[in-house]
Amino acid sequence: MMKPRLVIGLAFVAIILVMSGSTSITKAATAEPAELAPTEALQRLLEGNARYVSNRPEHPNSRPSAAPQHPIAVILSCSDSRAPSEIIFDQGIGDLFVVRVAGNTYDKMLLETIDFGVENLGARLILVVGHDQCGAVAAAVKSYPDPHAGEMIRNIYPAVKDAKDAHGDQGSAAISINAILVAARLAAEPQLSHLVAHGKLKILPARYETATGRVKILGGE
Repeated sequence: MMKPRLVIGLAFVAIILVMSGSTSITKAATAEPAELAPTEALQRLLEGNARYVSNRPEHPNSRPSAAPQHPIAVILSCSDSRAPSEIIFDQGIGDLFVVRVAGNTYDKMLLETIDFGVENLGARLILVVGHDQCGAVAAAVKSYPDPHAGEMIRNIYPAVKDAKDAHGDQGSAAISINAILVAARLAAEPQLSHLVAHGKLKILPARYETATGRVKILGGE
């Protein structure tokens, strides 16, 4: 039979070991994650979209969280209620920094928001996501070239102008062209261009198919 003093000593040692292990686990769990490279972030988004399209979503990170945010990508997308980024990419709380505006264009304030997601939150991928049946693009096609249209509509006019020479449906062409032009414009912004030039940031246009749920990267990526 063990002496009481020996039992107490062994129990004390066991408690120290448990606390030590618990501390290391806590540190590992709360350590700031490394920035995800643009190609890795894109891969994760496309894999999530594939799960969504095939009706096998995992719904990751679906519980409330007050932990520091480290989104893997900035998504500039349309406000259309049929195209919520977290759902179509099968991502969760803290995974995406989403900027939504009708027509998926941007102004000075939205540019500052996007830049915050990159510079302050560490996102290394920006996706500009247009979508089928976009009402804002349709309105821009209808009103072009009215100079008195609102800023939202006028922001889409460059795409409408370029789409006039496209084959097939002009409205559909303008949707893709708009995403491509906006992505190129973002890549030329001074606060982002240096990161793009050094391969630290990738800005890509994409198109969401409302009927199938599929996201297609435009431009051959």
